[in-house]
Amino acid sequence: MTTTVNYVFGAGVLSPSTGIVLNNKMDDFSTPTENTADKLPPAQANFIEPNKRPLSSMTPIIVLKDNQLAGVIGGSGGLYIIPAVIQVFLNYFVLGMEPLASVQTPRIYHKLIPNVVLYENWTVVDGDHIELSDKLKSFLTDRNHLLKGQASGAVCQLIVQTPQTPINMGRKSGKWLGDQVPNGILTGMSDPRKNGKLAAV
Repeated sequence: MTTTVNYVFGAGVLSPSTGIVLNNKMDDFSTPTENTADKLPPAQANFIEPNKRPLSSMTPIIVLKDNQLAGVIGGSGGLYIIPAVIQVFLNYFVLGMEPLASVQTPRIYHKLIPNVVLYENWTVVDGDHIELSDKLKSFLTDRNHLLKGQASGAVCQLIVQTPQTPINMGRKSGKWLGDQVPNGILTGMSDPRKNGKLAAV
């Protein structure tokens, strides 16, 4: 499960009955004078109005195949959530990577404004260095993208389930999802970018 509180302590309000820190979704609205690096430029459609929900980059994905759960993906990291979650999805369900590699593989991000491709180049909490390969940098540069390395990005969690009945996911590797682990097993990956650890009950 991933949750968002926006600011470090959300709205700064603690529920007296549950002890849960309440979020600050007001932070997701645009204001005409606010233009910061971690947000999109202010847009009229996202200005504060009564009975209106703000835009959000929360992107939880639940993958079903033949009415069976195949996987769930979630992320945190503001504007970087959408591209990160999609890249983890593609890594596992399309390219056929193993769950750990699907989450650990370096990612790229593009906010449209400015027109620059951001790529991961950072040493994360557990000491591992994550950086886009030179081959992929050359691939992007050859297509006239401007590149910029950054020591930050989104954090993703991935859980995949081997269904009770093996199903062909159509992955490029040609593997059956049921070939990876015994039927009925959940495999979870917690992103090392934030020193994530797995826990199960």
